[in-house]
Amino acid sequence: MQRVRLTGFGETPDVFDLETVSGEPGPGEVLVAMEAAAINPSDLRLAHGAYGIRPALPFPMGAEGVGRVRRAGIGVDTSLVGKRVVIVPNSEQGTWASHVVAPVRNVVPVSEAAPPAQLAMLGINPATAYLMLKQYVHLMPGDWIAHTAANSAVGQYVIALAKMSGVKTLNVVRSQAASAQVLQFGGDRVIIQGENLPKQIEDALGGQALSLVLDPVGGEPVGTLASSLRIGGVVIAYGNQSGQAPVFPPREFIFRGLHLHGFWLSRWIRSVPQSEVIDLYQKLGAFVADGALSAVVEQVYPLEQFREAIGHAMRSSRVGKILFRFNE
Repeated sequence: MQRVRLTGFGETPDVFDLETVSGEPGPGEVLVAMEAAAINPSDLRLAHGAYGIRPALPFPMGAEGVGRVRRAGIGVDTSLVGKRVVIVPNSEQGTWASHVVAPVRNVVPVSEAAPPAQLAMLGINPATAYLMLKQYVHLMPGDWIAHTAANSAVGQYVIALAKMSGVKTLNVVRSQAASAQVLQFGGDRVIIQGENLPKQIEDALGGQALSLVLDPVGGEPVGTLASSLRIGGVVIAYGNQSGQAPVFPPREFIFRGLHLHGFWLSRWIRSVPQSEVIDLYQKLGAFVADGALSAVVEQVYPLEQFREAIGHAMRSSRVGKILFRFNE
């Protein structure tokens, strides 16, 4: 089997190479023939040496993907053979590969009716969006939430999941093009980050208060949004694209009881029973099969063009995800 590995830390596709390895499942493992795998921003941050883990090198790359179980090792239920599964994105196995050998606890059977390309993106962004909306605040129909970098893949899932629950979204972006994109996703209100951000937020909410703010960016905008949270409202930081610390007036937390949480999906996966992980991915897989959840795919590459694919994924001007697609 062939797989992409990281050979050094850096911000160029040249830190990756393609290797050929043998792949047979051992006890408690399965061999998965991959159908599709996504290049996620967290993969690129890991390669840059700026992620929550810094693995020993060389390191097999790719956190999320989908495929079919082809062989089962000793002790594994053979009824899994032939089933479509998503790989749990816990960095224990690389998914940018023609085949993946994984512990059976790291694969979750999913719907046959869902498009493989969409299932390939299931591991990180939809799970992150779903858990942030469910774990910290009890949202009710008609409540408002806000999201920075709302034209991101996570933003697409946040908007879709919020709509399912009747929750309204206030979406902050940085350009007119991004604004149009978020409106196509179904965002309720879109504002463009700028000097008049407080007034834009006030006008967009029309007197309503936010219940939740989701922020992958950092800097001042998240603090501006926090000023419009209801008493006891919540801010969740799940990224730091700007490289700047979130800026909050301390009085907002002291006098209005706001809460700031950090969210990292890998930590959640490692902290809950396996049954919760399975339930989450099967629920999200059903949403994908129903057409309720999807994300834009900009381009698909064969594994042999891994450097072109990774270079494409590094572009800031993308409007969709970059995937690998595999043929057995």
